[in-house]
Order: sequence, then structure tokens, then C-alpha cells
Amino acid sequence: MAEIIPRWEWRHFADKIDISINLDDYEKTRHVESSEYYVLSKVVDENPKVRANKMDIKSLLQVNEDWLEQWKPIKKVDFPLPKEELLELYRIFRITPPALEDKEYTIDEFIEMARKDDRLMVFSVEKVRDLYDVDGCIVEYATVKVDGREVTTVAAELEDPAKVKETVKKLGLWGKENINYVKALKRIRNNQL
Repeated sequence: MAEIIPRWEWRHFADKIDISINLDDYEKTRHVESSEYYVLSKVVDENPKVRANKMDIKSLLQVNEDWLEQWKPIKKVDFPLPKEELLELYRIFRITPPALEDKEYTIDEFIEMARKDDRLMVFSVEKVRDLYDVDGCIVEYATVKVDGREVTTVAAELEDPAKVKETVKKLGLWGKENINYVKALKRIRNNQL
């Protein structure tokens, strides 16, 4: 298995985001439309999402002096989730798991269980994302619908934090708050974004 290299990320959310460059002048590397669930713990800020029949979890490793965040994927597991994987997920959430009777859990069973747990927050998220190669840096421009609210997000990510900073400046967004998905989803739920 290839070594996973953590990436430095900068992301901003707003109703509308104007950028300084025309992304159509750069190579579009992907167009992705997806429906996902984010299941967030009220105790920790790990970033777990359910997409394409997988549970995918990223962990925040550090924040540098420029407020860029370094995230690392720590788990990717197919559904149905074996009971052992669900127990591990609750360890990551840092909360005691509910009584688990089945040997494995489908997406629907897991989401239903999470919705009943007041220590967790479940978000249904629809995304339309376009990814570009802007001078070697991954730039994402996306429309995201959360709890029926539509917002725009722009992100830059790469293993090199200096390149991410340079790209965010090129986008004309340097100085705007770096807001990751965990923060954004909680703010949207609380009408603070």
C-alpha cells in the first residue's frame, strides 16, 4: 500500500465567492457530483464522511503559522461496516458506543444509529465540485447544499504549504478565514455561516 502523505489545506465557505483568476484558463482535472453524509462528534473535530459506499475519515494533524491545516486520511472502510470497525469509529469520536448487536451495519443502519445519538451530528450534504490544476496545486470550486442551504466553497490543497499559500493569494482569497468542513457544517447548523 502506498504511503499516505498528509496535505496542507485552505478552504473558505460563503454564499458567494469571487476569485481573481479564471479557472477555465487551467486544466480541469475532475467534475464530481455526490451525495454524502458527514457524521461529526461533538467531542472532537475529526472529519468522517460517508461517500460512494465508504466511510472515509481524515484527521487534523496540525495548523501552521499561516493558519493552513494539515490533514491526513486515517481510515477508509467499505459498508457494511463490521462491528469492530464501528467500535473503532466510536473510539475516534471519543464517545462510548451504543450496544451493538449485529455483526455488521449498512449505511442506513449507521446513519439511523448516529441520528439517535445526541453526541453526534449528522449532515446530509450534496456537492457539485470542479477540481483544477492551478500551477501544480489542487484547487476546488464547489457548490454545497447542507440541510437545504446552498453555499459555495473554494479550496487549495497540496503537500507543500508554501505552494498552497501562493495559490490562495493567486485566487485573491488570502486573508479570508480558513474554514474546514467540520467548522462549516457546525456553523451552518447553528446559523452562523
